[in-house]
Amino acid sequence: MNMAFVEVCLWMLLAFVISWTIFHVTNKMNKATKCANVAAKERRDGGPDVIIVGAGVGGSALAYALAKDGRRVHVIERDMREPVRMMGEFMQPGGRLLLSKLGLQDCLEGIDAQKSTGIALFKDGKETVASYPVDTNFPYEPSGRFFQNGRFVQRLRQKASSLPNI
Repeated sequence: MNMAFVEVCLWMLLAFVISWTIFHVTNKMNKATKCANVAAKERRDGGPDVIIVGAGVGGSALAYALAKDGRRVHVIERDMREPVRMMGEFMQPGGRLLLSKLGLQDCLEGIDAQKSTGIALFKDGKETVASYPVDTNFPYEPSGRFFQNGRFVQRLRQKASSLPNI
């Protein structure tokens, strides 16, 4: 094979790769610009400010907090039925304090949540009981709650969906 022919082929291949890359990068940039323009138009036209995927504990609480802050929130969830799990949840006093700060403390009511004032440790036939310390920063008695996850999630979803901008 002639060396000049190989060199021409390599230059043509390089030109093709550069052209192809420029075309696809430009095309992606145009698509991104179009998506940004659509998103901006939706915000002007009353579309959501925030889209949350998942209406579990985190998604529902976040949706509620953002909506209370004045944002338009759209939540996407594949199944709005009560989650069925063969396990319970335990929320420490600090979690209850956070719920209180978010205005979601009432979501622990009416779901058969059981109060816990401390923990007991058992090892080698010995027992140690540790109560939660009294803390004046808590707006209520510092205690934890045991509850069924699905009931709690449904209460959070109901509370979040009660706001008009969700």
